[in-house]
Amino acid sequence: MSVRRTEPLFSLADQLFNESSVSLLSSGIKKAYRRFDAEGFQSEALEKFPELELKERISALVDGLQVRLPTDFNKALEVLHRALPEPLDPALQDDDFGQFIWVVPGEYVSRHGVRADSLQTSLNFLREATKRFSSEFAIRPFLADFPEETMQFVQECAQDDNYHVRRFASEGIRPLLPWARKVVMPSEAIVEVLDQLHADNTRFVTRSVANALNDLSKSDPDPVLDALGRWQRMARQDKEELEWMTRHGLRTLLKQGHEASLEFLGYPSKPAFSLSGVSVPSAIKVGEKLLWRGSVTSKAKQNLKIGLAIYFHKADGSHSQKLFAVADRAVAKGEKVDIDKAIAFKPMSTRTLYPGTHHVELVVNGVRRGKKAFELKE
Repeated sequence: MSVRRTEPLFSLADQLFNESSVSLLSSGIKKAYRRFDAEGFQSEALEKFPELELKERISALVDGLQVRLPTDFNKALEVLHRALPEPLDPALQDDDFGQFIWVVPGEYVSRHGVRADSLQTSLNFLREATKRFSSEFAIRPFLADFPEETMQFVQECAQDDNYHVRRFASEGIRPLLPWARKVVMPSEAIVEVLDQLHADNTRFVTRSVANALNDLSKSDPDPVLDALGRWQRMARQDKEELEWMTRHGLRTLLKQGHEASLEFLGYPSKPAFSLSGVSVPSAIKVGEKLLWRGSVTSKAKQNLKIGLAIYFHKADGSHSQKLFAVADRAVAKGEKVDIDKAIAFKPMSTRTLYPGTHHVELVVNGVRRGKKAFELKE
């Protein structure tokens, strides 16, 4: 069977770790430590980069620092601390991520500083480094090897005046942070930190709180719903912001049709409706759009969250599902919602399209109706 693939439009590794960014890091270290071989560090890294992905490039840079910084960890840490650029503006509210290259000092510390005799010094460095670029990746080995001491530190960070440090507290304990080592700890320990942060006045932090809830919900939904209910009763957060956090934090459960989550947000988990007039083409080609038409008639006054589930044909003959949002609205009894939804089947770097039998199905508040098959052709 032939396979339709597409090349990525750009390389994230090349965008973030390149001659310019490595020069920025090495020049900062050179100013802090005159004996640092900046030229050798740069040339060695850039020579390796073409064969390395993003995380591998970070590791290669840490390797380069390891052989060029003082062998005494505390002295190396002093160099890295002096090399850090000025902190990001603490007066901003969102989207000030800093430059990714400054993840490297934290990763050096996570490799060499996870030990009892330098634990507090290492953690304090991460608190400073996160004001330049988040240390959310670097803290994970500390959580694994020194959970009690590190969680006490995280609790302190959650109360810090700097919003980057507060975000670090929630982002650092996200169970399923992309690209990062998984965090394994009791749900209540995670929620205890989020309890402190849910009423934060910056979207940078509240988005992180919501993402942490979403991560946790994939394995343990009940504490997530309990926390959201408690935060509603406490009324410490702006109502609209908490509503946004709630939807963002429950997004995976909503896609799964999780009954308690739907009910929590005011969607009946057993909606009363009928489906009519479904029209789906029998076949489309790669690059075309699938046009789904149909009508949903409500049999009660209710809130409806309507989507279309596409079951993508895979190379091994199985199917993987993706839910596409269609409508989210309050409807009256007898109200009819006409749906005309086009879904593009274009090759993407994040999904390989395989010719064969696909399926599409309407999803209303988690209830699935009218599954239809169609062929995807080259």
